[in-house]
Amino acid sequence: METARFRALLVLPAAAGALLLSGCGDPTTEPGSGGGGATTVAPSAIPSDLPTTPGRTVKPVPPGPTGIPTESGRPVTVDGIVEEGVEPGCKVLTAGSTSYLLLGGGTDVPTGVPVRVRGVLDPGVLSTCQQGTPLRVTDVQRR
Repeated sequence: METARFRALLVLPAAAGALLLSGCGDPTTEPGSGGGGATTVAPSAIPSDLPTTPGRTVKPVPPGPTGIPTESGRPVTVDGIVEEGVEPGCKVLTAGSTSYLLLGGGTDVPTGVPVRVRGVLDPGVLSTCQQGTPLRVTDVQRR
């Protein structure tokens, strides 16, 4: 009787361990293939337009001017329409395909009508609004 109990104590943990380890197998291995062959490594995601020869360096070319103000701390004047942002209390000025998150300016910024906003770009500021380039408002006028 003790021998049967002793075997059960050895066999059950071994079976449980084998079952757990079978879950660690490679799901792409075909059943019965053994799975012990060589592994293939996918090529790294190196863009084809970059040189792969060591010793050569490539200097990135800055994009051309877009006419959209992006420089931090620079006063700008933007014409567009202000709408409520996706987060409560956020106001976003849309000027063409560019969006600006309006900071400051109080609650008197009209929404849904064409406006001219003067302010200073502040792209480094963190905000829960997460929409548009932050623009610290100094003046808002209806157009």
